[in-house]
Amino acid sequence: MKIEDALDRLAFIKYLYGVGVDQSRKVEPFCRLSVLTFHDAVELFLELSAEYLDIPKKVTELQFAQYYALLNPALKKKGKNELTRKIAIDKLNKARIAFKHHGTSPSKSDIDDFRADIAEFFEESTSNIFGVNFSEISLIELVKCQNAKSTLKESQQMLSENKLDEALDKVAIAFEQLIDDYEVRKTDEWGRSPFFFGRRMDFLSSFFMDIPRGNKLADFIDRVKESIEAIQESVKILSLGLDYRRYAKFRLLTPIVQRTQGSGGINYVAQRVSNVNPTKEAVHFCINFVVESAVTLQEFDFDIEKRERSMATLKDAF
Repeated sequence: MKIEDALDRLAFIKYLYGVGVDQSRKVEPFCRLSVLTFHDAVELFLELSAEYLDIPKKVTELQFAQYYALLNPALKKKGKNELTRKIAIDKLNKARIAFKHHGTSPSKSDIDDFRADIAEFFEESTSNIFGVNFSEISLIELVKCQNAKSTLKESQQMLSENKLDEALDKVAIAFEQLIDDYEVRKTDEWGRSPFFFGRRMDFLSSFFMDIPRGNKLADFIDRVKESIEAIQESVKILSLGLDYRRYAKFRLLTPIVQRTQGSGGINYVAQRVSNVNPTKEAVHFCINFVVESAVTLQEFDFDIEKRERSMATLKDAF
């Protein structure tokens, strides 16, 4: 197996682990789901490790508890360290069996321990087996939209250079590129989108209508404009199946993105209007949100093949 193929699967494993981390931080009983998610992430990692090390035995025949006995001799043979955290991983496996098959719920303190132990397991084992740092594996590789993927990589590069404002500019643009790409490929032969909820109202404020402020009509126009724009935005996000509460945080952290039509197509320009002081944690959250949104959209994706319509056909239609 090539390292490139392994990295694609490691990116998904890291994503799954991140889902488990989010679940583990919730209140009881919702945090208990993280035990199942952590277990799935570890099991996928062990399966991938067996394939990467060219272990001939079929991994489909293995039970979870057998992986250490199988992998450690192969690692030793290649001059690598044996797998660590066996006690913690065994404890996770027992907790998962007790919870899933016997209804015995893990305690919150155990879940907190699993989160910390599994993080260390992935950091130690990934560098040992694959020669890369788990923390440096990019979830961006999961994104299939090439424009959004390229912009996210620019954002990540700026984050590494501690250019936090510029990183948020790029991640905000990446989100709009992702949504536009998904919606454009769903339009029918007339150019209509099922995710269209009304035309943009950018230049329909009282200011652009030359109505003096303080006038009741101006106040009414502006309130209607703001309400319609908020409804349009909310309905689109919900119709795409995205997490609106996470989107709300993302929107508060990122600049507004304006679109302009250029000779080469649509240009995206980020306009900073917020006084939010960016942090590395905020940029990480925003990048992960765009990746999660991409994965959600990719879960049910499709293209519409449009028919060529002659002028005669168009006249008949009207």
